[in-house]
Amino acid sequence: MKKVYQKLQLDSILQSVAKHAISDVAKQKIINTIPSNNVEEIRHLLCETEEACRNLSVYNLNPEFSFDSVKEIADKARIFSTLSMAECLKVMRILRISRLVMSALTSVVDEKITILPTMAKSIYTDKKLEDDIDFAILNEDMMNDRASSELYRIRQSIKRANEDVKNKLQHYIKSAQYQKYLQDAIITVRDDRYVIPVKMEYKGNIHGLVHDVSSSGATVFVEPIEIVNLNNQIKILIKEESAEIDRILREFTGRVAEICNQITLNEQIVSDLDAIYARALYANETKSTLPKINNKGYVNIKKGRHPLIDKKKVVPVSISLGKDFDILVVTGPNTGGKTVSLKSVGLFVLMAGCGLFLPCEDGSEVSVFDEIYCDIGDEQSIEQSLSTFSSHMTNIADILKNITPNSLILFDELGAGTEPNEGAALALAITEYILSVGSKAIITTHYTQLKEFSLVTDKVENASMEFDLTTFAPTYKLVVGVPGSSNAIEIAKRLGIEEHIIQGARSKLSAEKVSFENVLQSAERLRQRYENTNEEIANIKQELQKELDLVKNQNKILANEREQLLKSSKAEAKRIIQETTDESKALINELKGLIQKHNADESILFELRSKVKQLNNKKYETEEKQVDFSKPLVFENAKVGDNVYVKKLDSVGKILSINTNKKQLVVSVGAMKITAGCKDLAEATNFVPEKPKRTVSIKTEIKNKSLTNEINLLGQTVDEAIANLDMFIDSCVIASIGEIRIIHGRGTGALRKGLHDHLKKHRNIDEFRFGAYGEGDRGVTIAKLK
Repeated sequence: MKKVYQKLQLDSILQSVAKHAISDVAKQKIINTIPSNNVEEIRHLLCETEEACRNLSVYNLNPEFSFDSVKEIADKARIFSTLSMAECLKVMRILRISRLVMSALTSVVDEKITILPTMAKSIYTDKKLEDDIDFAILNEDMMNDRASSELYRIRQSIKRANEDVKNKLQHYIKSAQYQKYLQDAIITVRDDRYVIPVKMEYKGNIHGLVHDVSSSGATVFVEPIEIVNLNNQIKILIKEESAEIDRILREFTGRVAEICNQITLNEQIVSDLDAIYARALYANETKSTLPKINNKGYVNIKKGRHPLIDKKKVVPVSISLGKDFDILVVTGPNTGGKTVSLKSVGLFVLMAGCGLFLPCEDGSEVSVFDEIYCDIGDEQSIEQSLSTFSSHMTNIADILKNITPNSLILFDELGAGTEPNEGAALALAITEYILSVGSKAIITTHYTQLKEFSLVTDKVENASMEFDLTTFAPTYKLVVGVPGSSNAIEIAKRLGIEEHIIQGARSKLSAEKVSFENVLQSAERLRQRYENTNEEIANIKQELQKELDLVKNQNKILANEREQLLKSSKAEAKRIIQETTDESKALINELKGLIQKHNADESILFELRSKVKQLNNKKYETEEKQVDFSKPLVFENAKVGDNVYVKKLDSVGKILSINTNKKQLVVSVGAMKITAGCKDLAEATNFVPEKPKRTVSIKTEIKNKSLTNEINLLGQTVDEAIANLDMFIDSCVIASIGEIRIIHGRGTGALRKGLHDHLKKHRNIDEFRFGAYGEGDRGVTIAKLK
């Protein structure tokens, strides 16, 4: 692995990714990954990772990738060297895992997931061989009796022979004649032959072969002569068993040899898929996102978090390069985060080249560079030997010989380690050379000369690590566009250096240096104040958006409830109509029956007729109430005199006039007139106005508890705002509200002008004015109602 990868800690990242892989083959692939510098290849790698992430998040699909490498086994099978049972089981395992992976990844039908299924379809399967090995071999040392009929016969013969031997030896153990000769009443084995333990002094009393003597010499292990033939038979059977097992393994070896190329390819595909899933799992763990990739030298990291820093302590860094400027000069105090920011950019470029998502916000982008060069020599460097000036210069000299316009250069403390004036001059000359080549570079420094150079040179930009001027402590935030101060004297003071020494140090600074540092501090104070204000505005905007979303959600719920209520009302109306119809029919039938008898009492007939009439009236009234307000009003279909449903007032009105230019309608609702667009209206199908009734008119004041005197028209067009304002004014008139507050904002002034022109002609407006200080100034209009 290149030293630059180690300096930027790519090796540590790959070790972290490898922990998510299952197979050792995939783990090793990940650790040995070399970042690509081909745009299309990187995009393909990232697409692989993206598809695995989608499988995990959408389909909860995480296949099993547990297998051992079979490359050496395949090579062994090629030359027909008999495989062991353990090796056959590894072949079975890769066949099974490959088949399951293929089945899992091809089961998902998703137009956004195409690469992984294509890879899976290339997997070779041999279910027959897989099942045969699985059945025949029980574990690494044991073959199934049923692996072949011959093996079964041999093992049954061995079983019977063993039982015969044991039965004969039991005769010695249980016989009173022999018990006194035995050291223990047990049957044991020596040299693969069954024997019994006999006391040394009685070894001649049992005719047989002595196979062993105990370490104490007190016991001899004798094979009685009558079981010698049986033991010989067992030994022969055991050799036959071994020969049959070897034959079966040779047969499996031949079958594996026929597909050794396929299983080797399976190992490659499955381990690649395992590595892809490891990248996806690492992305989930680090909350990383898919970066955009370009080959234009443009880098834009949004709130990037260095993945090797504790999640609770890491401060996100936003940094860009290659668009408005090619070289970024980062200044600021020691331990302020300059080196971490420098490393993060290089590391993120390398991570993307490995197909890894980046721990930053959506929309981040990195470029593909032909090479990344770095010289990092502080305490955070892996190579401590780069701490001397000569070592730095040797490394930098090699770098400058090889850079191209498509190189990324990362220099930490350029020109440090020597006399400051010479170091600054050298740093300036190196920066100028990099600029002339067109390479992209991030340089950290303390030199004022480099800060001044960045202020006046095109394609070179200043950046600084933010420093809290109240506590004189670093915040670890990178601020682009503003040079920073080292604040060495202030930090020394905070760390306990006595005041008279601090004053002595300040007195030795040149007037120009003091002036420059004071300007930087003033600029930093203004920037921090501005940033704090922006943050407060953003928080307020976020809270307002939450409230708006809540209101929208509540409106949606209310609309759903209203729709359900309307449906239930219609259902109830239908039920009443049906009941009424049925009852009417029954009464009519009863009436007909009475008429036919010619003897019905006149009063009874009159009562029945009255009931029928009442039921028909009830049916008519119920049908009247079934008014459909669900059909939107089409402007082209609207006619003066039509009844329409006004959604916001939940009332039916009549169209008085139509403005074809503005696509608006004037509608009367009771004593009120409103102007509205079709989106606020619906057809009032089947609506029949109630018959006028004699009433006593009582004047009363109506108040809507939910109505406020304020309307927000921000973001609306003039026509939309006027329509909504008219409806709001009408509601306020009904609710006896005397003064309203109209929020229209400042902006270009078009919305404000349109509203004011409309208010001048409005029949319900007495007068209006801009808001005073504290009321919203010129972004608000206060209007009094008549």
